[in-house]
Amino acid sequence: MSFEKPPTTPTPEQEKPKASAPETKNREKFEAETKEGATEKTAEFLNSDNQGFFNRMSEGGKNIANRVYEGLYEIPGVNRVVGKLEIAYNQFWLDRHEEKALKSKNKMDGLDLKIGLFGQSKKEIESVIENLKQQNIPGVESLQLKLKNMDRQKTDLLNEKDRTQTKFEERENKMKLYANERDRVADKLIGRYNEKLKPMEKELENLQTYKDQTDLLIAVTEVRHKEQIAKLGDIEKRKTQVEEALRRTGMSEKEIRKFEAVKTLEGFLAQGRKEIKIEKENLTQKKTEINERIAKVDAKANPYRDKREEFARVKEGRPLKMDMETRKRGKEFKGEEEARAHTRRGGSEAVYAAEEPTREVKVEAAEKDKERLKTSSYISGWNAYLQEKYGKDASKELIDSRDFSRETKLSGDYELGFEDFKNILAKYYKFRKMPTDKLNRSIDSFFEEKIKAGK
Repeated sequence: MSFEKPPTTPTPEQEKPKASAPETKNREKFEAETKEGATEKTAEFLNSDNQGFFNRMSEGGKNIANRVYEGLYEIPGVNRVVGKLEIAYNQFWLDRHEEKALKSKNKMDGLDLKIGLFGQSKKEIESVIENLKQQNIPGVESLQLKLKNMDRQKTDLLNEKDRTQTKFEERENKMKLYANERDRVADKLIGRYNEKLKPMEKELENLQTYKDQTDLLIAVTEVRHKEQIAKLGDIEKRKTQVEEALRRTGMSEKEIRKFEAVKTLEGFLAQGRKEIKIEKENLTQKKTEINERIAKVDAKANPYRDKREEFARVKEGRPLKMDMETRKRGKEFKGEEEARAHTRRGGSEAVYAAEEPTREVKVEAAEKDKERLKTSSYISGWNAYLQEKYGKDASKELIDSRDFSRETKLSGDYELGFEDFKNILAKYYKFRKMPTDKLNRSIDSFFEEKIKAGK
């Protein structure tokens, strides 16, 4: 069962320019493929009983069903329910594959541990074999057979690891696919809530700007009121002085209050205080109305924000990252084992005597084997010799020391005779499919001119 929403079936426009035959054919092919993909997704959404009914529907009926499914996202309330079902479905399978992938990862870690132990044991046995060979002690062949059996067991473990890693990689990709589908549904709903919030957020932004403008006006008005109050205070003092002067003339309080100058000053003071009070009340009321409008719009927007955040948090649950070493393709052996004649030492037949190396060859080989240098010295010397003798033409035959050490398993400090190096070098050139004409022409002169002469 799948809750994937089918893509909308494209609807042809009312008027289209007449297309050429190839364009018409390609468009018809695209529409057919799109309709087929939408039909399959809608069919997957249904249960097994309804799928049979859906498959028996005509193309027009299927098209209507696809549009109905698409229309579910346009219905308020229903779109959220359908979206949550799709998200829950994809999250369920994401968690399921994540759990199985973790089990595969743990199994591979155990296999890696076993493979590492085999490698360690192999090194120890190889060291024992080397000591036995140096001391001419029998029993080497049985240990070599043991190594062969260990290699076979290691190969079985590597094969099992490959099979397990294949399952792991399949689960990992499925995790990502279900996470992407879950995020796609969440993004769709987040986008719809953003569309609903857009006018509200715009109104809140305008109201906040209006509120800030009102706050500025209030601050300016308060400064102006201070100046007005100070002026009214001066007028109040002059009024008091006039009243004191009139009292000294013997006028009663009633007569003073009815005196024209006092009445004028009193009216001016009352009018000024009234204007300040009304202006303050108006600004306060204006700010109160703005705050009420902000609270009302914000309260209306909050449920949409909550729903949007609900689907945004869905995307925070990312698939578990499980680091896995990238597999390397194994080296495939090409060729065949060659049978050889097993001769006997001490024979007197001419054919064997003729095949024995001459004394000069033996002396020359022994002389070359005496020159034991580090592998790094041979490689750097050979590269320098090629560049000195051939210049840029030798670029394809120069040796990468790191690659040479990695492939031959010989460290740069490993010492060996020149004949051994020459043999290994020839095999390396062949393995890397490098040109060997300069190697064949110059390797012996390299020994004479650089190795032997440098003693």
